[in-house]
Amino acid sequence: MSVECKLLVIDAGNTSIKFTALFGDQVLWVRRGDSYPTDADFAPDVIYFASVRSKELSALLRADIQAEFPQSQWLTLKSQAYACGVRNAYLEPERLGIDRWLGVIAAHHLVTGDVVVVDAGTAIKIDVVNQAGLHLGGYITPGLAMMEESLLSKTARIRYEAHEVVAGEGLPNSTARAVTEGCHEMALGFLERIYRRYPTFKWVVTGGDAQRLLDLLGVSLECQPNLVALGAKLVGDERLRGDK
Repeated sequence: MSVECKLLVIDAGNTSIKFTALFGDQVLWVRRGDSYPTDADFAPDVIYFASVRSKELSALLRADIQAEFPQSQWLTLKSQAYACGVRNAYLEPERLGIDRWLGVIAAHHLVTGDVVVVDAGTAIKIDVVNQAGLHLGGYITPGLAMMEESLLSKTARIRYEAHEVVAGEGLPNSTARAVTEGCHEMALGFLERIYRRYPTFKWVVTGGDAQRLLDLLGVSLECQPNLVALGAKLVGDERLRGDK
């Protein structure tokens, strides 16, 4: 089958599902939700499925989508030791999150040279890949919202309302500012340490908080909101072609 077809990429994260419709290299639309958008007038020829959810939840989602598109070819993408010119650093390659693996592959193909890949969503994920396509490894830390939620869930008296989260100058002078700005400082400190270790590397970022955080550090970067979907297309197309 030609890879120049109507393609649906399903990126099932821990907290949301991202649906990306493509034709060739063109992104037609992107939607987020708990299920496939019923108002989307799009019948894919092929579906690439990438999920970090449990086997049970992934199976339920797959059944729902396949019931919607029974004629579509289906490819479930898994992390591998090698794909699309990139070698996985993990001793057990399948244990690298598929979202991280696809992001590394996409970043390696998007820019020339050594790359730091940042995905800042529910978690902040860092991966490093060199110009030769060797994935060097990476980190996972809680994202901003997760850090705040963890602090609130483990304490009895740290409480505030949403309207109390306001910008201010100087040291935080309210509980709301102390928590939100403290979490920002933790994330920024982590990213700054990575930047100092890899000052000559190019940075490719995705995720809702990535550009906002890195802009504060003054890091030169390429923002790519559809990084995982682009990686899924590269890997899925390679499989369809039967490349080794």
